[in-house]
Amino acid sequence: VEPPGAVEPPGAVEPPGAESLAFWNGIGGFDGTDYVVRLVPERDSGLRLPPRPWINVIANERFGLLVSETGAGCTWSANSRQHRLTPWSNDPLLDPHEEAFWVRDEETGEFWSPLPGPSPMAASYEMRHGLGVSTCRARGNGLDQETMLFVPVRDPLRVTAIRLSNLSARTRRFSVFAYYRLVLGTSPAESGRFIVTEKDGASRAVFARNRLSAEFGDAVVFSAVVTPPGAGGVHWTADRESFIGRRGDAARPAALIDDSTLDGRTGAGLDPCIAEQVTLVLAPGESAAVAFLLGEAQHDAEARALVARYSAPSAIAEALAAARAFWKEGRHTLQIATPSPALDLMVNGWLPYQALSCRLWGRSALYQSGGAFGFRDQLQDAAALVTMWPLLTRSQILRHAAHQFPEGDVLHWWHPPGGCGIRTRCSDDLLWLPYITAFYIETTGDWTILDQKAPFVTARLLAPGEDEAFVAPTVTAESADLYAHCCLALDHALTKGRHGLPLPGPPPRLELG
Repeated sequence: VEPPGAVEPPGAVEPPGAESLAFWNGIGGFDGTDYVVRLVPERDSGLRLPPRPWINVIANERFGLLVSETGAGCTWSANSRQHRLTPWSNDPLLDPHEEAFWVRDEETGEFWSPLPGPSPMAASYEMRHGLGVSTCRARGNGLDQETMLFVPVRDPLRVTAIRLSNLSARTRRFSVFAYYRLVLGTSPAESGRFIVTEKDGASRAVFARNRLSAEFGDAVVFSAVVTPPGAGGVHWTADRESFIGRRGDAARPAALIDDSTLDGRTGAGLDPCIAEQVTLVLAPGESAAVAFLLGEAQHDAEARALVARYSAPSAIAEALAAARAFWKEGRHTLQIATPSPALDLMVNGWLPYQALSCRLWGRSALYQSGGAFGFRDQLQDAAALVTMWPLLTRSQILRHAAHQFPEGDVLHWWHPPGGCGIRTRCSDDLLWLPYITAFYIETTGDWTILDQKAPFVTARLLAPGEDEAFVAPTVTAESADLYAHCCLALDHALTKGRHGLPLPGPPPRLELG
């Protein structure tokens, strides 16, 4: 693996204070489009943190993660609520670490996190949340340390690349650790006991499955380590008890206190996790990088192919460059210049990024992790992207049309990939389909979208007096062009009361996932 510095050279963390960062608030500020958080040790109280976690949602259409300024977060595949690979928490006080990374000095036994948590050094950290990537830089314990977290443009995996540079005048030996508590469902309590892990000999990755997951039972989660030349062998365990310890916590894992290597346990009946360890030897002034992959594939062959692809020389640096280019090219199609620098900064970068990565693809954040598509919500999000990614808007319109019932009403929200969701009498959903379609045509001039066919879904009708029901609809053989879907939505919305006035349906309930 090439060091992250091959793409963007690391530098020492600048001292915090009133410097060149825009809109500096004492903890963070903007450097171009990047939001930079500076975390400084305070006497007897650890790092000075913001009042609530400040997160970045990094996603592609199939896969994503969220990461806070301390490095805590969650990873999911396909559905950020129904199929989390690692736990999600909306605890704004503890910001717990169920994913974590450490460096251990093999001479002294001292260990710490290259991210600001869960085991920070007595040093300053800089967390840089950018479009499609978060980067943490720190200098301490005789090392320059840089950690990058990103998701490739299309592949269903995340990359965590950790680069260490030896600043001392002697050769040093370190172990670098990665740890993920496994969920493969909604929460560890519900699905953890069904997870089975194994070491795959062909790819040298750790595989994990939950065969009892209704929609994801055939999928395989994989974790692998991409090591630089000269690195030691990779050790692993899938037993959370042996790694964290029966009375341990993520800040002081038992396996890091013990100077032995990880025990290699996998199988069924464990409190499941994936933890991996690799050893690096660095001469004075030498740098090396190790990358940890976590992803999900539809079958073993795809998992092995992904591990092989990202283990190739320069593959990670190229994937990172492609991810940066995707976000840069998309946002540059819409740029504004107003008397408000704050408005310009948000519209020219963060708002379209968040609309796509967080709202449309991730459908998750710190305080809500819904995972579902909302008929109204994601149509609104798609409308915001029409000048930057018009094909995405077009695709989203047709996806929503395919979740309309032949009677004209629609699913208020639904969970991919199966499509289970809520059938309601809500009237606020209905007009969004013709409205966003008209807005798309006006903006792009693409009238051909009206001729595109989309199927219907069918499920039981609501009973008299029943405002909503959770249903598992099926796709019908019947289809219609988008124009007909829009007309049907308009007709269904034109209900009238006894005085001939439009009759609104009941308001939707707030769903918090």
